[in-house]
Amino acid sequence: MEVRGASALVTGAGRGIGRAVALALGREGAAVTLVARTRSEIEGVAAEIARLGGRAHAFSGDLRDRATCDAVVSEAVRVHGGLAILVNNAGVGGSAPLADTSDEDWDRIIGLNLTAVFRVTRGALPHLTRAGGHVFMISSLAGQNPIPNLAAYCASKAALDHLAACLMLEVRQSGVKVTTIAPGSVDTGFGGMPRSADSSWMLTGEDVARTVLDLLRMRDNAHLSRVEMRPARPKPRV
Repeated sequence: MEVRGASALVTGAGRGIGRAVALALGREGAAVTLVARTRSEIEGVAAEIARLGGRAHAFSGDLRDRATCDAVVSEAVRVHGGLAILVNNAGVGGSAPLADTSDEDWDRIIGLNLTAVFRVTRGALPHLTRAGGHVFMISSLAGQNPIPNLAAYCASKAALDHLAACLMLEVRQSGVKVTTIAPGSVDTGFGGMPRSADSSWMLTGEDVARTVLDLLRMRDNAHLSRVEMRPARPKPRV
């Protein structure tokens, strides 16, 4: 796909992986729509893209709200004339034993990590089909690897993996690519946890962003549907 001039929508674009992906796309000349709850964060990313010579539009809202999911797709199409790239990155975590997981925490994690992805992707598909577009699902190795005290998060990512696989089979004949990117440990301070004091061994958001660009540059007849990413070296023992 030709990235320059393509309309891209990145969810959770205010920080971490989403911010890195949005900046990378903007640097390559894509017209990027950014969505996150914190307006100041996405406006900052949009300003940085503009300084790089790119085009960006900030849209603040909570993707757990169905109206926001519908509105952000419409806004991306209105502002940038269509939609060719969708990066479903917005996600949230939470650490607790299953017995201590509240209904509110379960709904918060499943609502953003899975239901919002379904709604945004559903709304975007007609535009992506016209453009011969590409959907990226930012999942996690936790979707395939059970982790104690992360049952809700692991379940959300396992379901996301299957949603993406089903969608890929449904739309591949129409020229739309669907790629799941499942990183391991990424130095983002995910889930409100403090960033590691020694993060040199971890993946970075920029690593994921470069992978997105590499996949977009593949020839149209090549479709890599799943990428698992791990740090090159395991976490050092203390």
